[in-house]
Amino acid sequence: MMCGLAGASLLTPGGALDWIWLRKPAEHELLLALGPRIGWGFLALALAMAAASFGTFRRRGWGLWLAMAIFALNAAGDAARIPSGAVLEGMIGVAVTAAILWWLTRPKVRACFER
Repeated sequence: MMCGLAGASLLTPGGALDWIWLRKPAEHELLLALGPRIGWGFLALALAMAAASFGTFRRRGWGLWLAMAIFALNAAGDAARIPSGAVLEGMIGVAVTAAILWWLTRPKVRACFER
């Protein structure tokens, strides 16, 4: 949901949704500088996450694989933050995502998605 709000706010700068950026105004400015494509990207990501949620709650194999792909991409993004100076945030993000991916690959969890 937040990803969708972020996308909508980036497509309507100065609008009613700008309040979501109060904690990270510098990041907001950086994203706005990238143009409207970044807003559409956030909306596309929100749709992918909604699809993964739908698929996993319905215990579909494709939902599990989509969720794992999203988490793997998230881990890559967190790892990419490390060289830019956000070492602690990046390492925590990678560790948390690795734990989630490890859990999702456990036989008991995967068995829930096999039909």
